[in-house]
Amino acid sequence: MDMKRKLLGAVTLFAMFAGMEANAQGTSQNINVQADVADVCVIDSSGTPLSINFGTVDTTTQVDSTDSATLTWRCSTGTAVDIRLDAGDTTGSNPATARLLEHSTDSTQTIDYLLCHDAACTQPWGDGTTAPDASDTGVGMATPQTTQIFGVLDASSAVANIAGVYTETVVVSLVF
Repeated sequence: MDMKRKLLGAVTLFAMFAGMEANAQGTSQNINVQADVADVCVIDSSGTPLSINFGTVDTTTQVDSTDSATLTWRCSTGTAVDIRLDAGDTTGSNPATARLLEHSTDSTQTIDYLLCHDAACTQPWGDGTTAPDASDTGVGMATPQTTQIFGVLDASSAVANIAGVYTETVVVSLVF
């Protein structure tokens, strides 16, 4: 009798495990996995602002001063981007015709300059409305790209000005 019970128990236990095995093999479910990669653009500045410094303006010879800055930026692969320079913080600045540097203590004293796409400054840089921006396409966040910003200061516009430091702050934006 004990042998019959043990045998019956073993058969029952075997049948139970066999049923579980059959259920495990006969049931499945898919796992849907997804990720979205957003369009992203960043300016690589390391906290250091770009600088265009025309130096000391020679009003006796009225020779224009030039300088340039290199903007380093990154965008997701294939992301179309416009690089815009705003009109600046000096009242009356017009990116298409003449931006204005303002004297540090007398806002009526200004000097004309332009920021341009080319070293000869034949193509002024726009603010999204007044002149062309630069357009480009990102090649990936791991690959920094550079864009050169050229500047020319009209020395003849400084002939009647008072001595001192003239400045303006222009904001660069990546619009994507």
